[in-house]
Amino acid sequence: MDSQPTRVLVVDDDPAFAQVMADLLMEKGFHVVATDDPDRAVKAAEDGCDVAVLDLKMPRIGGLELAGLLKEKDADLQIVILTGYGNMETAIEAVQRGIFDYIGKAEIDMRRLERAVREASERARLTRTNRELVAKLTESNNRLQALQQVSTALSGEPHQDRVLESLVRAARELSGSATARALLFGRSHSDDVVIEAAAGDGAATLVGVRLQPGEGVGAIVADTGRTVSGPDLARHPGYSRRADEMPTRLAGFIAAPLRQGDIRGALIVAGRARGPFTAEDEALLIALARQGGVAIDNAANQERSSNFFTHASDMLVDMLEQMDVYYPGHSRGVAALADMVTRRLGLPADERRSIHFGALLHDIGKLKLPPALLSSGARVNPAELKVLQQHPSFGLEILKPISEWADLLPVVNAHHERWDGTGYPFGHAGEQIPLGARVVAVADAFDAMTRATPHGTLRSPEEALAELEACAGTQFDPKIVRLFVAEYRLRAHQLPK
Repeated sequence: MDSQPTRVLVVDDDPAFAQVMADLLMEKGFHVVATDDPDRAVKAAEDGCDVAVLDLKMPRIGGLELAGLLKEKDADLQIVILTGYGNMETAIEAVQRGIFDYIGKAEIDMRRLERAVREASERARLTRTNRELVAKLTESNNRLQALQQVSTALSGEPHQDRVLESLVRAARELSGSATARALLFGRSHSDDVVIEAAAGDGAATLVGVRLQPGEGVGAIVADTGRTVSGPDLARHPGYSRRADEMPTRLAGFIAAPLRQGDIRGALIVAGRARGPFTAEDEALLIALARQGGVAIDNAANQERSSNFFTHASDMLVDMLEQMDVYYPGHSRGVAALADMVTRRLGLPADERRSIHFGALLHDIGKLKLPPALLSSGARVNPAELKVLQQHPSFGLEILKPISEWADLLPVVNAHHERWDGTGYPFGHAGEQIPLGARVVAVADAFDAMTRATPHGTLRSPEEALAELEACAGTQFDPKIVRLFVAEYRLRAHQLPK
């Protein structure tokens, strides 16, 4: 006998016969419900049943029709048909409808019926097990695909706070938890553990909380690099109400380490309505936390790089403006105008960033020109013009040693090339000229024309736009000019003064 008896439903319009069948099957160890009521039979299928033994001919509803209704309630339920009116046609129809066995009442004996019920029960068990395995495999594949998608998204996220928020959201969705939280820890001057960053449920008040050594499950996990899980977070010996309390009364928790380089943190989920966390849940959270640690470390590195990039660029521009006295604000103005165009072009964020800083530093080569040339209020003569035209190449020399500025070099070196090939330093034409340089060329010319200097005629914005349009296809990329003119007329009021 199985540890859980096979559940058998017997349906016959003769209650006495149904009860006899039920009694005989119960003697064989089956759990049996007998009825002559089709409605009760459908309810029994809803409640859970392995095998249904049905009479073929019944006044309210036939056995084959009832079998179809029962299968709608439980597709794994196996049907055995009993009939005193059997013929070849009904037997064939029974097989076509997926009936497990077809037994004539005239030839029935208990050994045959018992064997049929046991084999039908085994079929039901195998069918259910197979369906559950397929469903579990499908769910596992879906969760792994979701994990891969999250990992891909995290790898490209440059901001630590958004990485933490994405981690929390993914942890909650992948584990089915009621709550989730991500914490990053650092050390104070007195060597206390301090929560430096937090995201997720109940995290708003945690930043700045100081913990003693051994205090806080998240801090312990971050320090040891070992995952902790269990039925009740509050019963862990390192539990800290200040740092670990999660806003759920549901049981279960997993705390996985966020570690990479100097990063020390924990990704924590707690509470799940559909039952305890499984080993698969823990494995997924560990994998997610591992990817999260890498993403946070990458974001921190990018942030440090960006800070250097920004501050170094600002220092160089400030130095340039002290020498190029007639063009204060020109570099930042060109960068703002270039941003306006690259936004309209819909370029990726990293390309827009390169063009922005290329625009900001486009004239940085002037730092290597004679200071008297930059401070002169007179128009330049041919010899001075030849010297001045070296500033793109000088800019390349200044920036090239810094690898962080590698993407800027084509913009800086080519912003005086012309669409018709008559520019400098190389005489490149058309799309030979890098896109960023073509954008900066238009922005540079517009800002210079609308700026009061001793070196050219001051034009109004509309006059400068008209000049750009007149030079489209010769000096400038005509597509960039069209976009620039349209965007400027739409967004001039949004540009910094």
